[in-house]
Amino acid sequence: MESLQREMEQKERQLVQLETDLKIEKEWRLALQNDFQRERETTSELRAQTLQLSTLKKEFLRLQDENGQLQTICDEQEQALQELGYKLSESKLKIETIKEANKALQGLVWLKDRDATSCRLCEKEFSMSTRKHHCRNCGEIFCNACSDNELPMPSSPKPVRVCDTCHALLLQRCSFSTT
Repeated sequence: MESLQREMEQKERQLVQLETDLKIEKEWRLALQNDFQRERETTSELRAQTLQLSTLKKEFLRLQDENGQLQTICDEQEQALQELGYKLSESKLKIETIKEANKALQGLVWLKDRDATSCRLCEKEFSMSTRKHHCRNCGEIFCNACSDNELPMPSSPKPVRVCDTCHALLLQRCSFSTT
C-alpha cells in the first residue's frame, strides 16, 4: 500500500507539473496568438501603405510627365517671344528709318536759333556761356553737353555733331544692321 501511496503522490506531482506546464503552454500559445494577430494587422497596414505608395508613384510619374510637357511648351513659347521681340526691334528700327527718310524727303527743317530758349533735352536755359548747337540729324537745338557726339552722316563726308538721342538711335541702328 505504501508503494501505491508513493505512486499516487508521484502521479499527483506529475499531474501538478503537467497542469503547470499546460498553463504555461496555454499562456505561451495565447501570447503567440496575440503576436500573430498584431503581425497580421501590421501586414495589413503595410499592404495598404504599399498600395497607397504605388498610387502616389503613378500620380508622381503622371505629374512628372505633365511637367515635362508643360516645360516643353513654355520653352517653345519663350523662343517664340524672343523671335517676336527680335522682329519687333527690327520693325521699330525700320519705322525710324522710314521716318528719317520721310523727314529727308520733306526737307529737314532746322529749328531757328531765335525759337530755342533752352536745350531740347535737358531744358537748360541758353545764355552767353551756354551756347546753342544744332543736331545735324534731327535739326533740333541742344546745349553742348547734350550734343557733344559726332557721327558720319550720308549728307557729310566727315563726322558731324549729333544730339545724344540721335547718337544712341544711330548707333543702335548701325549695330543692329551689322548683326
